[in-house]
Amino acid sequence: MVDLPDNVLTKPPAPSATAQPSPSQYEVPKRAQNSQIPYEQATIDAGGIDWKDWESVFVQLRWADSAAHFRFTSVERQAGGLSQGAIVSPQFGPGARVKINLGGIDVVDGVIEIRQVAYDASRHGVELQGKSITSVVARSSVNTKSGSFDGMTWLQVAQKVVSPYPTKIIPVGALNSIPFDKLQNQTGEHIWDFLERIARPRGIILGSDSFGNFLAIGDHAAPVLNTQLIEGQNIKKMQCVFRKDEVYAQYNATGHHAASNDNAYTKASEIEGRWSGTGILNSILITPAEQPVKYPGEMTDRAKNEALWHEGTKVEATVTVQGWFRDDENLWWPGDNVFVYSPMCPLNMMMKIQTVTFTQDNNSGTETTLELKLPWALKDNTQMNPGPVDTTQLPPQNNPNGNVEPH
Repeated sequence: MVDLPDNVLTKPPAPSATAQPSPSQYEVPKRAQNSQIPYEQATIDAGGIDWKDWESVFVQLRWADSAAHFRFTSVERQAGGLSQGAIVSPQFGPGARVKINLGGIDVVDGVIEIRQVAYDASRHGVELQGKSITSVVARSSVNTKSGSFDGMTWLQVAQKVVSPYPTKIIPVGALNSIPFDKLQNQTGEHIWDFLERIARPRGIILGSDSFGNFLAIGDHAAPVLNTQLIEGQNIKKMQCVFRKDEVYAQYNATGHHAASNDNAYTKASEIEGRWSGTGILNSILITPAEQPVKYPGEMTDRAKNEALWHEGTKVEATVTVQGWFRDDENLWWPGDNVFVYSPMCPLNMMMKIQTVTFTQDNNSGTETTLELKLPWALKDNTQMNPGPVDTTQLPPQNNPNGNVEPH
């Protein structure tokens, strides 16, 4: 059992009188150059109290999901000099707003949802579980007077739906701006479910930034990191999957529209779009539209995006590296593009980070696990040279956590 560190409970600096504005674009936080906080220190700030004495740390940032997740465990212990039965840790409980900091970088603005306690004669263990604050908005029901969003673009609909909350919709790249001719939410439908449902025909991936904002991910081109994932250098362990179980030779999307003078008969009832795929035996996937459509181009867009989402799963990788930082200032972060070189898989290509999991415990130490996908599966159109990589010419890894020994 580890002794309690000195000065575990500390008061943070008083907040500035001027509130910081919410970001209008997707931003990744950096570590201050003069920061004195250890690279492997995890801190929860709740109600003005910083707590650092953790048995295990789990923080997962999900770029294409409704919220980030976290789980911390601690052992509450008696300390010398305290009265019999006194406990030396704050009683964080469900509903508490928290800020999570890893190595001097704020990574989550969240809320504790579950507190579990277990004890015996000598130990008193506590586990805290929670999510980023977008989870509260995501599970709330759409609540507008009319429930109608006729003639609005996806972004206009999303901004209207989240307007009662301190949440922004941050676009990543270019968003489809075709308006919905007729659109209504279902009574009681959750905000996340509604926005994700109507994002599909517009080719938009819905996500979150772990600081209270939703991401609307459209076509974009993110730069490639200057830190690579290299077999025998900084890859601690890796799993890669090549699959072709959910691909089709053709993707069809069908929809309909209420008949009118200029849009009647089969022109209104049989609106169809098609997109080719890499499947075999003339396999086909037919996807019906969830709401009325007006133009054939809407169905073509939907068919194209069904193809993208199915074909984009053909190559996936899970990589574990030592430490939380990829260099002196930057954590590994979802949405980043990174070059992966692993002859044993084999992979020799750029991939996009979809999920980042930061962990720490007594068995494995401090690690980061990256879930990687093909960039275009997450709407990233960045081009790269597919030629072989000469590892002797790769720049050295600038990683404060050190490199993994070669195999």
